[in-house]
Amino acid sequence: MSGNSTKRMSISSEPASSGTDEPVIMSARLCLQFLRQARTIHERGLKSYGVFVAKAAGPAFRPVDVRFFDSTQNRRNSPQNRAAFEAQGTYFRAHDDAGFVVDSTEVADVERAVNQSGQVIVAPFHSHRRQPPNFSDIDYRLHNPFFSWHLVICLRNPNKPEIQPFLVDKGLEHFGIDAADDREGSESSYIGDNVRPLDLVVEGTETELDGVTLALGLVSAI
Repeated sequence: MSGNSTKRMSISSEPASSGTDEPVIMSARLCLQFLRQARTIHERGLKSYGVFVAKAAGPAFRPVDVRFFDSTQNRRNSPQNRAAFEAQGTYFRAHDDAGFVVDSTEVADVERAVNQSGQVIVAPFHSHRRQPPNFSDIDYRLHNPFFSWHLVICLRNPNKPEIQPFLVDKGLEHFGIDAADDREGSESSYIGDNVRPLDLVVEGTETELDGVTLALGLVSAI
């Protein structure tokens, strides 16, 4: 088989829990772009948050581009937001980089740029700087129910990043956090059958897939 033929490889940290769920499929080039940018942000001591976009008439589980929000403009520690995050438990009081709130102006700018490109936002993503690639209780509360999936990248070992998309089925009744909350352990995995791990499949040439494998630390550079 020619080395230029398209091949596929699953890179999810956890296999899909349902054989009927559609996998997330992205090109190896997009996956590498995502991995490199997320790791660069992590190495600067910051958290990543952003969105995947797809063709306007295309399937929601086939992203074709990624947009990162400016991690230096994370509003998590503004007075109102800090209080809401710290109400989610000890972990969020101990780590002021646990959580991300996007500046509303930047959200509008990204949405406008995506729409002008003939694409649509299909899913959010965020990084875990210390936690495993789980979909936590606070992740569930902050997930926008407009989107059917969400991707988490774990960078506790930046040389071996772990990536996991999740199918998320929720309504507005469980959306948001508040300073009046009195929760503990919100960083723990959400329990509920309305959140399920999905397969993440990358496709490209054998050389491109080798690059993804190397970026994930699954093989050593020669």
